Amino acid sequence: MGNKLEQLLNSLIEKGYIPFNIPCITNVSFLRRLWITSHQNDRDYKFDFSLRDLVSKESWLWQFVCENGLLNVNKKYEWEYWTQSYKQDWEEYTHEFSRWCEKYRLIESALCDEDKLEEFLLNSIKLD
Repeated sequence: MGNKLEQLLNSLIEKGYIPFNIPCITNVSFLRRLWITSHQNDRDYKFDFSLRDLVSKESWLWQFVCENGLLNVNKKYEWEYWTQSYKQDWEEYTHEFSRWCEKYRLIESALCDEDKLEEFLLNSIKLD
């Protein structure tokens, strides 16, 4: 599955995701750990992260995914809750939904078992 996660992260970076606020990312690879290469000031820098780090608030993954509508809402109750109980103007609605989803996904991924975390990420994020 590592290759799929690597493809997903590289696609997110192409869409504007900047993991851990690391500028000038040139490569993301995954082999049991996440390796990010950045090219700055004519030098290459390598950063090493775990999957647990990737789903932390500091990585900005869930914030980016929710704000850009890349969340795979496969749980019917999430959508029904928001469409039925939160009836305000569309802009405020989408902003609140985004903030709620990001907090929910942070908690859900924090509670996810380590061996199921990669699959959870692949199932939770959709790309067009």
